Amino acid sequence: MPEPPTNPATSRERRQPLRLTLPADPVAPSVARQQVREWLAAWSWPADQSDDIMLAVSEAVSNAIEYAYLEQPPGVVDIRGGVETTPDGGQRATITVRDHGRWRPAPCDDENRRRGIPLMHACMATVAITQPNDRPGTQVVLRSKPLPPPTP
Repeated sequence: MPEPPTNPATSRERRQPLRLTLPADPVAPSVARQQVREWLAAWSWPADQSDDIMLAVSEAVSNAIEYAYLEQPPGVVDIRGGVETTPDGGQRATITVRDHGRWRPAPCDDENRRRGIPLMHACMATVAITQPNDRPGTQVVLRSKPLPPPTP
């Protein structure tokens, strides 16, 4: 069944920053993908680039769930996003995924199955994985490839 047409005025009204806090459990990546999909749709983001962003966010959330809360009670994963205008009039999305568990630096080698971080790098223009100064946890900042300016 086709989706109803989108009202451009309604989409513009929904163009808010992304604010999402999820419990660190196995369903979180799925919820994150759906919420990011809806958020990007409000910005009229192209489907192919939306898929890349959703995949990178899903990987960052999955990593937080799997590694941040080892040997301690599960916590939450915060997802924040915004869209900025590039100097040429295009757009770029920046999404931050943050946990409040233990810091674990990115591994130096494959450690058998580690494909999430290279996947994030392949999907995004930049990926920064840092330990926040103000409290425990890991922060992953994902910046999308820029969209070209709209054609007149």
